[in-house]
Amino acid sequence: MSVAELNERHIAAKATVNGLRERLKRRRQALLHTDVAGYAKSHGKTAISLGSTDLVCCRTMQGHTGKVYSLDWAPERNWIVSASQDG
Repeated sequence: MSVAELNERHIAAKATVNGLRERLKRRRQALLHTDVAGYAKSHGKTAISLGSTDLVCCRTMQGHTGKVYSLDWAPERNWIVSASQDG
């Protein structure tokens, strides 16, 4: 492969990556402006309202020093995985 061909492929790949980045950025912005009620409505569901007495703290998790942004169950379903500001 010649240097010119490599340069063309590199330019095309950069354009593809930039296009994907732009799509991702737009999608993230759209999701940031979505609340639970709006998301439920867009999927033909109705959000329920929980009163303050409906929730009870069972256990407080410790370990992060920054804001926790996400929690999910590990695939084995016996661990909670978290993502936070502190890494």
